[in-house]
Amino acid sequence: MSQATPDESLASVRINFELKNNGVWCEELIGRGTYSTVKKAWSSRQHKTVAIKIIDKRLRSRYIKDFLPRELQIVPTLNHNNIIKVYDVIHSGPFVCLVEEYANNGDLLRRIKGKIRLNEDESRFYFRQLIEALMYLKSIKVAHRDLKCENILLDSCDNVKLCDFGFSRMMKDGDVSRTFCGSRAYAAPEILRQIPYNGFTVDVWSAAIVLYIMITGVMPYNSDNPRKMLNRQLQHRVSFPKLIFLSDDVKELLYQMLHPSPSDRITYQEMLDCRWLANTHYFIRTESMALSRRKANSSEAILD
Repeated sequence: MSQATPDESLASVRINFELKNNGVWCEELIGRGTYSTVKKAWSSRQHKTVAIKIIDKRLRSRYIKDFLPRELQIVPTLNHNNIIKVYDVIHSGPFVCLVEEYANNGDLLRRIKGKIRLNEDESRFYFRQLIEALMYLKSIKVAHRDLKCENILLDSCDNVKLCDFGFSRMMKDGDVSRTFCGSRAYAAPEILRQIPYNGFTVDVWSAAIVLYIMITGVMPYNSDNPRKMLNRQLQHRVSFPKLIFLSDDVKELLYQMLHPSPSDRITYQEMLDCRWLANTHYFIRTESMALSRRKANSSEAILD
């Protein structure tokens, strides 16, 4: 294991001192990304466990220069049950610390890998909550632009918590983006073609990739060959694993979401009205509901 340099140790001491002054005590490391480190912590102000996202502004990148200011402007204003809440933004020298809601059930990708794939009922619950979060974002004119399974966390009751707004952007009517954002495997064809795009319609495409992965456990397109992947997308080719039974309703929904033409892509309201979601009511799972669900799953496991 590599040891921290004197500069890193001094920075860590300074950050911890600043956080403690704001009622936050850091615990173990949760994860590390390109531009940030995430730690579990206790907040005396919130009276609960939180997550601390520590961003080093000394890193020279377009994210730090252009996207971080947007993120810091957007995330404190977000208020939705299916979006990670940012309680506070703490500045400590060259570091910015976001005090965030803690989701202790990990991310959606880990959940999928643990089960190989999710059944349609479980996928429907998560997807319905995701769409609710995206509808809220669109209502306040915010495009996420980096939707993927790793950016969808699950709280203690298994509710969706959308996170990581590093590439998010305020979008006025008629606005287009030109920046390549997100992961290639989740990117809409207009992004891959490097043409101006609408942030909301690319979110629809990425949400479709998330749904596809939930119900199949695999990606719909092989991103190892970008040219071949783009050609399949532009031909509106959507195939499904032959050994997995999937309802025609979910296949039809995915086909409409993965339309190569952004203007022909299904809208959020049309998703809610489609056969696969039409009778699915939106709700937030409570502790008692989660406990009942865990007991039912345990009983099924014993019977198996």
